[in-house]
Amino acid sequence: MELVSDFRLNPYRIYKSSRRANKGIATFTAKPVNEYMDYSVDFSRLLETNEQIIHGSISVYGAGLVIGGVYPYGSYLTAFIDGGRASSSYYMTFTARTNTGGVFTQEMIMPVIGTSATKRIDYKYASFTQQQKPPNTRPPLNGLKINDRYLLNDSGFFMVI
Repeated sequence: MELVSDFRLNPYRIYKSSRRANKGIATFTAKPVNEYMDYSVDFSRLLETNEQIIHGSISVYGAGLVIGGVYPYGSYLTAFIDGGRASSSYYMTFTARTNTGGVFTQEMIMPVIGTSATKRIDYKYASFTQQQKPPNTRPPLNGLKINDRYLLNDSGFFMVI
């Protein structure tokens, strides 16, 4: 367990927002489907001196991606993200509110990679009882197996089965 006060943001999962107003949609690095990870947007280029993010929210469009928590920290808005559907992309909107009343928005795409841990696997099985016993797979004592066939010796005569 890690305390939130000791937590350090992963520099590979931080997007630094642009000063340009109409930058458009950006893309995070791909998230493995079975991982619980932090992703952050750095709004420092948009903030004035002594302005910091005090509240934030994240909207996800698409089913399966779970936001575990949203935390503002200085100029960062961080989300802890879990789940998702393999080979899918999710559209997300990060909205940050500052101590001076400013509101900033960044739209992001979150690609999800990997295979799902909940993948259904159908196993084939056979059940046996006292009356129905498993077949005997031992080769006969008087035979030789050659290329999936048996050569049987029956009193000096040979048969191929």
